[in-house]
Amino acid sequence: MPAPEHRGGTMTGDTGELHLRQLPDQLRALDPPVDPRVLELVDAEHARWRGLHDRLVALIVQLIDVATDATGGEHAVNDVITRMIGETTVGIDDLVGSGAAVDPAEIAALLRAHGSVGTVSSVGPTTTFRHACGSGGHYWRDNPDVATVAEGEVPGVPGGRPRYCARCIRSISSHAHGAWTVTPPDTPAETCTWRVTVAQ
Repeated sequence: MPAPEHRGGTMTGDTGELHLRQLPDQLRALDPPVDPRVLELVDAEHARWRGLHDRLVALIVQLIDVATDATGGEHAVNDVITRMIGETTVGIDDLVGSGAAVDPAEIAALLRAHGSVGTVSSVGPTTTFRHACGSGGHYWRDNPDVATVAEGEVPGVPGGRPRYCARCIRSISSHAHGAWTVTPPDTPAETCTWRVTVAQ
């Protein structure tokens, strides 16, 4: 029988916490209640972080466009993303594991850190996150005319998705080798789906 979907509570177990509630909401749910002064500080810092994060995402979007224009050619977007993946000096293995050893609880924490909200469900070894992406998806919702990839332009990425989403999908594919997959939404208003299958 499938496990119930987790919409706002915390599911704990061998893999830790699997939820997508942001820190201010987590604090508001505590009993006994948190001091209102603490909540005010957390809300203010969370808002500052959100503003910085959104600016960084916008900068990455623009840099992908600039690099693509400078590269030119039929496969420019894919070439730029491939270089970004291959030449970065910051890995994510220590954040979420790698290959078949990816950790759904750490991926939930990664999504929360990016401001993604949504639901988490688990069936057997597979955990499914359906979330309103707080990075590329957030930018896409605010900027629906952002540059997108054509069908077949970036391997494994459906046409009509933003270049930022293509970078995300390709990076995860390269890192997790099928244990963690991304199905991007058809439109900015829909949720992105991440599936993580732990090794048995």
